[in-house]
Amino acid sequence: MKKFVLLLLVLALLPINIFCESKTDVRNAFVPGLSASAITGFTNGKIYPGFDFHYAFVEGVSEARSRSSFGGYYEFYTEIGFYKELNSPVDEDIFFTYAAGVNLSFEKFIHGSRDFLIPYFGAKLGGIYFNNVGSGMLLEPVLGLVVLNKNSININLNSGLFLNTVDLSNYIGLHSSLVVNLNL
Repeated sequence: MKKFVLLLLVLALLPINIFCESKTDVRNAFVPGLSASAITGFTNGKIYPGFDFHYAFVEGVSEARSRSSFGGYYEFYTEIGFYKELNSPVDEDIFFTYAAGVNLSFEKFIHGSRDFLIPYFGAKLGGIYFNNVGSGMLLEPVLGLVVLNKNSININLNSGLFLNTVDLSNYIGLHSSLVVNLNL
């Protein structure tokens, strides 16, 4: 996990030549944010509302210079999340997650780009700790939509398949989030 996070940090700090620069590009680095999330269990039927501290090392939208170059949305990030099932006693059904991830969209924005309604896919990998159950790994493939991406704000909606190694049969589910990052 440490190597994965270190790799994401190195990628964020290096000049990335595949992303082109133009007047319509949006590129932000070291952008803090919050997300309101809910995990809905497939087998146990429970809903776990929560929130994540979301930190984007680099994110943005770029225009392709030609038909063979990259254009679209990109984001390298980390998250720390806290979740609680509301109908259980105060000290039960609590868990916390930490993950690093990447989101990408491969669209050809030739002769202009848009900074809203951009679909993307991604994945995050990390760890999870369940109160009274234990800890393990977390993997989540993600599909999402960039609602708005400006120099000062980034708003995303996404959903992913919540997978873990602790108790997959009870805690597999759909993880939905509204993520807001502010470039301070």
